[in-house]
Amino acid sequence: MLKRILKMLGAQGTSVGMALLTQYLLPPVFIKSYGIAKYGEWLALAAAISYLSSLNFGLTTYSSNQLTILRQRGDLEEYKRLQASTFAFLIVLVFAGVLICAGVGFLPLPALLHLTSMSRRTAGLTAAFLGLLVVVHILFGYYNNLFMVVQETHRGAMWANWRFFMPTVITIPLALRHASFPQIAFGQFLAALVIGLATVVDLKRRIGSLPLGLSGASWATAKSAFRPSGMFAMIFTQQFLLFQMPVIVLQRLLGPEIVVLFSICRTLLSTARRLLSMITFSIAPEITFSFGSGDMKKLLDIFHYSERLIFSLIPVANLGALLFSPVLLAIWLHKPELFEPGTYALMALISSAMSMREHKQYFQFSTNVHHRLAHIVFWGNLLMICVSIPATMRFGIHGFMVTWLVSETTQMALLYRENRKLFAGDSTITLIPVAKLAAVVGISLPLCMMVLEHARRRPLAVDGAIAAAATLVLCVVSWFVFGLNTVQERIWAKPAGH
Repeated sequence: MLKRILKMLGAQGTSVGMALLTQYLLPPVFIKSYGIAKYGEWLALAAAISYLSSLNFGLTTYSSNQLTILRQRGDLEEYKRLQASTFAFLIVLVFAGVLICAGVGFLPLPALLHLTSMSRRTAGLTAAFLGLLVVVHILFGYYNNLFMVVQETHRGAMWANWRFFMPTVITIPLALRHASFPQIAFGQFLAALVIGLATVVDLKRRIGSLPLGLSGASWATAKSAFRPSGMFAMIFTQQFLLFQMPVIVLQRLLGPEIVVLFSICRTLLSTARRLLSMITFSIAPEITFSFGSGDMKKLLDIFHYSERLIFSLIPVANLGALLFSPVLLAIWLHKPELFEPGTYALMALISSAMSMREHKQYFQFSTNVHHRLAHIVFWGNLLMICVSIPATMRFGIHGFMVTWLVSETTQMALLYRENRKLFAGDSTITLIPVAKLAAVVGISLPLCMMVLEHARRRPLAVDGAIAAAATLVLCVVSWFVFGLNTVQERIWAKPAGH
């Protein structure tokens, strides 16, 4: 098990590295080539079209989880029916996505999204190609997930990494040459398509005699998969509600400049959450394998030890990112004046709450016990967006962020209850770790703000040294508060191959 986790951790580390390169390379390139306002409009357009990703209906995640469970249990007949039926259903969804992309070009997008620097034709072509890019990710994401069936999840993750990163590689030279937005969007689509086709070739070599086609497909089986897949669709919609919808709301209410400033703040603080997500994503296949084989004792161990590790790292990663933000802004964009303490402190709290929620979410997500999870995250985030609109109109960006923080905290608490149900009310699952984390963050945040106020008056190198020293103190505190020595002992107690 440890060997598989380490392989997956390597793949996720690569994913985080590529995502961070994308997040940190594209803003300065776009701002230099097109200006802040036009870059803000690109972000708003890309955010709007990304809603197409919900067309997946969660089918790829449900099918890969269920196919892995069926193979673990040796039920190959049901495996064949489910694989063929869900693949046939996916092809129908992809075809519908292509038709939607063709129709998007006829919408009055500049009027709908307040795009003042784009013509209707430019916005339509850009949206159409960005939509096709989303469709490519849906189709080939199915193939990436099937690597889990043969216990090579890390390999599928690496192919997915390159499929998401190659569009960035194409975008940078195009943007530097001041290519039009439709040209950039088409280049991104083409790059992802090439990587996707290479993924299919590799999967066919790895999957052996297991079926990978339409033979045995039936409408009855596809229909039976629709409802649990639909629950995953509700879960995946949170990506749009949390990451794209805020951009659209801020674009309409506060303008493109605020969109760029918000995106930069979120980029810096999300670095911490992405690093933590490496651990969560790495253990996800082991959650599925343990649940599929019925080993609930092993699954409970994974829950407790991963909770200790992730909760101990949350204050280090998020408050550390907060402390380093002025330094990163000065080095990255040469604009240290963009640092606004209140906004960045709120984003650090939001990122901390999201890291907790994601850890709890994956135990429901990876076992296909996700019905209530879907309702919690979908309706919770939809309510958050509805409440955030008047809050933003009244209090600006801080109104939006406070609403988001309350939503994340509430969802995390509700998911804790679902985790207890998954383990039949096991008494060892309590809110004590959450209380410890709240105490550490609650005490540390005001101290970090005092450090920031003191360090910002110093030269950049001194500022960075102070941030590093404060982060090291957080590491020591977290080690003792969450008892990481027990996690270390458990890791070394098992041979690497287990």
